[in-house]
Amino acid sequence: MKQIIIQYGGTGDLFRKKLIPAYINLLKKGHDFHLIALGRRYTEASQFMNEIIPTISEQFQNHVSYLHYDMKDPQSVIDLTQEINDRLGDECETELIYYIALQPSLYELAIKQIHDVNEGVRCSISKKIVVEKPFGFNSESAKIYNGILTSVFSDEEIYRVDHYLGKEFMQNLLIMRFHNDIIRGIWNNRFIDNIQIIFDETLGVEQRLGFYEKIGVVRDTVQNHILQIITHLTMAEPSEFSPEEISHEKIRVLKAIRPIKDFSLSRYETLSKLQGDEVRTSTYTALKFYVDTFEFAGVPIYVRTGKMQNEARSQIYVNFRNTMDRVLGDQQIAANSVIITTNPEMTIDITLNMKRPNSKWKAEPVRFNFNHADTFNVNTPEAYEQIVEKILEGDKSLFPSFEEIEEAWRIVTPTLSGNVVETYPDHTRPKTADDLIESDGRSWNA
Repeated sequence: MKQIIIQYGGTGDLFRKKLIPAYINLLKKGHDFHLIALGRRYTEASQFMNEIIPTISEQFQNHVSYLHYDMKDPQSVIDLTQEINDRLGDECETELIYYIALQPSLYELAIKQIHDVNEGVRCSISKKIVVEKPFGFNSESAKIYNGILTSVFSDEEIYRVDHYLGKEFMQNLLIMRFHNDIIRGIWNNRFIDNIQIIFDETLGVEQRLGFYEKIGVVRDTVQNHILQIITHLTMAEPSEFSPEEISHEKIRVLKAIRPIKDFSLSRYETLSKLQGDEVRTSTYTALKFYVDTFEFAGVPIYVRTGKMQNEARSQIYVNFRNTMDRVLGDQQIAANSVIITTNPEMTIDITLNMKRPNSKWKAEPVRFNFNHADTFNVNTPEAYEQIVEKILEGDKSLFPSFEEIEEAWRIVTPTLSGNVVETYPDHTRPKTADDLIESDGRSWNA
């Protein structure tokens, strides 16, 4: 079946920085599709080809066309319909994949126009639609956007992209947990004391302040990326690794997460004024979650994430209970932990206590390391390459269902009306992030 990707936002940053490399690599791997890029920036296709499409891939150039598309102009729908019909040629059976890299406020107009395009295509078609986060700005808007999508597409035809699910480490979390008996036996509240998720960034938000000011840190990372990570860390083993069963277990976790009570919102110091108006956006948050399932009840999950930090960290610490002070009476022996680093390299470390050389039975923690690139000696596909490949293949295993999204909004809703309680100096951690975990008698691993 012929596949045609209609790329809304065909001159935007996502398309240029992430999707073009993905499309190029997928063509090299043998996938066959044609890409129609839509945009307002260039009136002529030659301008688009000269400035956007890389010259290094002649194969990619032969699979791309550009159409000047103004959503406010009814003629654009007619032109797009004609372009698709021209591309079909004699191959009347085709699949149209609409990739919407637009602001959610434009969804309704885009979906209406897509419906009109579908009606005008002369062939029998199957169709898919791809939408990027944010999936709304709260529970109510998410339901509205979903209603708009389902007015033209069935739920099976909708692919909601959270690019974190395309990252290798997310899939490795499930393999590590469910394909290793040594891990399976201890991955529960009988052995785990706490989990820490740390996603700190060194950059600020100035380059995308117009967008970021509307959403803040919780909508940007917690409602989607962080909660997806929590589901992968705490979900029960699915009966099979199918999209339906994985989603079922993730929903079970999300339904068991209490609404957030312990959290703080902060903003870095230099983000103070914009054109004379005070910027109120939160750029850092620390939160505590509880997953009230049989396997994880009572295990606190501490999260901190935000902008303008001294060091970039993307790490997960699974800290196990330390019984040595009861068994051996030695409070100096360190607890064991699993440390998952996601950036810049995918690594998994397990800390074990080993004897220090030339000591009298003195133990110290040693990290045993798995490095994905060193071990497999392959170039791991970027997240978007895996995402797009799954879309082409019709595999929904890397895409959250709407029920997952609904539950995620329920969980974070208490934070959306919260006020920024601290302004922190650039490149320092907010004090409230330390207060959150220290109030439980614990401290951050890093």
